[in-house]
Amino acid sequence: MSEPLVIIAILWAVLAVALALVWVIRRRSGPIDTGPATAFIGSAIGLLLSLVIFFALGHRTEAQSAAQAEATAFTTLFSSMAPLPGAISDPPQHAAVCAMRSIIDDEWPAMANGATGGSRTTQKAISRLYSAVERIPRDDPAVQPYIDTVWQAMLERAAARDARLAQGTPQVPLAIWLIMWVGAFIVVMLVGLEERLRGRGAWIGVGAALVVTFTMLVGAAAVLDRPYGSVAGVEPGAMRSSLAVVQSNQPANSPVIAPCGAG
Repeated sequence: MSEPLVIIAILWAVLAVALALVWVIRRRSGPIDTGPATAFIGSAIGLLLSLVIFFALGHRTEAQSAAQAEATAFTTLFSSMAPLPGAISDPPQHAAVCAMRSIIDDEWPAMANGATGGSRTTQKAISRLYSAVERIPRDDPAVQPYIDTVWQAMLERAAARDARLAQGTPQVPLAIWLIMWVGAFIVVMLVGLEERLRGRGAWIGVGAALVVTFTMLVGAAAVLDRPYGSVAGVEPGAMRSSLAVVQSNQPANSPVIAPCGAG
């Protein structure tokens, strides 16, 4: 079960307890005038939910930007190696292609499953990329004008990946979720006990509306706070596009786009 579903499950448990208590209290004591308290607490919880959703939406936007920056960094890396002779540039370019494929096929599913540190398979592919770049002969006259640009592109790629992985970590603290659960409990209690709410049909309708509203708002915040999660997560579309451009610019028999080895 993904964390957004855990958050929603806890919310439903809290709401179920609140509705059960409302039913018991109304049967024993009847409705109560809770109007002033309901207005104040409802407004406070509504404001908190709005701020959390706004914050989580910003988190998702930053995650998308980080993914785009990483794809752009790989494109820059290929461009920086383009002037090199094929015999020198083909191995590191092939290693870069394999790293891009691993990010799409291995690291993205790993992040969706909660591995915020990335995929070991992808890390091995990146290590092979570093090794391939390090084997570029710096003293070769054909290499010297471009080697600094190549390594600058490698640094940009590394920074972009670090930023992407950092954005995979949820940012909303547990204390805020606790406040939202407690707030939902209190709001449901206050609304459910309101003396103007009479009749079983009205009580059930208002209770269902509260459950649906809180589920949508809290669920949206939980999903947005896990931008690479399995529920409506950010897709590696930018990396796929960059990889497609690289592969389309190579002949069919190019070693740059050859299959990648296991490991």
